[in-house]
Amino acid sequence: MNKKIISISQKILKTGLFLIISSVVCAQSKDSTITNNPLSITGMVDVYFSKNFNNPATHTNGYRNFDVTENQFDINLVKVTFQKIASPVGFRIDLAGGHAIDLVNSDVSLGSEKSLRNIEQAYLTGVIPVGNGLTINAGKMSTHMGAEVIESAGNVNYSRSLLFTYAVPYFHLGAMASYPFNSQLSATIYVYNGWNNIIDNNNDKTLGAEFTWAPSPIFTFIQNWIGGPEEPNSTKKRHVFDSIINFQPTDELYFNFNFDYGQEAMTPSGYSIWKGAAVIGKYSIGQNSSIAVRGEVYDDANGFTTGIIQTLKEITFTYEYKFANSLITRLEFRRDWSNSAYSFEDSNGNLMKDNQNTILIGSIYTF
Repeated sequence: MNKKIISISQKILKTGLFLIISSVVCAQSKDSTITNNPLSITGMVDVYFSKNFNNPATHTNGYRNFDVTENQFDINLVKVTFQKIASPVGFRIDLAGGHAIDLVNSDVSLGSEKSLRNIEQAYLTGVIPVGNGLTINAGKMSTHMGAEVIESAGNVNYSRSLLFTYAVPYFHLGAMASYPFNSQLSATIYVYNGWNNIIDNNNDKTLGAEFTWAPSPIFTFIQNWIGGPEEPNSTKKRHVFDSIINFQPTDELYFNFNFDYGQEAMTPSGYSIWKGAAVIGKYSIGQNSSIAVRGEVYDDANGFTTGIIQTLKEITFTYEYKFANSLITRLEFRRDWSNSAYSFEDSNGNLMKDNQNTILIGSIYTF
């Protein structure tokens, strides 16, 4: 497609989203129903202890994002969420701290916008009474990509997959429009400043899309896409395709399948490519406990995302026990390995290992 046509299409889409959001805000000023919609306040505290059997000199678990610290207790995430459901206008603000949010909101991603360091999400929501209802969000949002989320409680395992760590972004600043065609089909489009940044570093916007098909209560298929230039002052495009299948044949048994393919156009020619697949299974034992297993393979064919050319694999075993509905404790063993002999740190601080084994205990309290 002609680049000029793409640029014009992006401008039309952004203008349309702005006009829709503006119309919702104006309409809300004449609607008193929002006073009947209470503000909800929820939150969480997530702490853990991890031991790496390589005894790395820097006390760092390699190729992890949130359970990074080794051989000491750590605060992963502390968060409070303020939310008012749209009726027809609402909002959500997630205030967070801890090493997870330090990683997500790094100096590189924030640039000079340091005041946003402890804001995980902050967006306005509007519902347009068109057909089945068109939902608009505008602000800072967690990414629509990936089968896992930043919050440990929202995942089956405590540690995150390699796909979540390397294949997809964490957050965006922009707008989205979501429409449910019926109880089985829905679609969402996104316009973002970019990938893990607040201020766009080039002249083009990043676009995204999500398609969800849920033909039955036990099966859901989600297809995600994100694409756009992500390097400073560049027009070279990055594209990632993210496929997710959720399958729950019984109340006790759950499966998740995740497949990612990404590519970045390089200068002067060619592409850097990364791809991977993950499978998760969980079995609930009564009301309070469960066991879960995750296995995956991640191929960084050009070393674009992990820093070296390699194929990483990992397998994770997680036991979960709920002492109460609000307190989750997870005991986890994980083994990572690579086809490169220089991937993981040894006790002397050198990258001279091709594997690492870790054990972790984490507790998550929600309110």
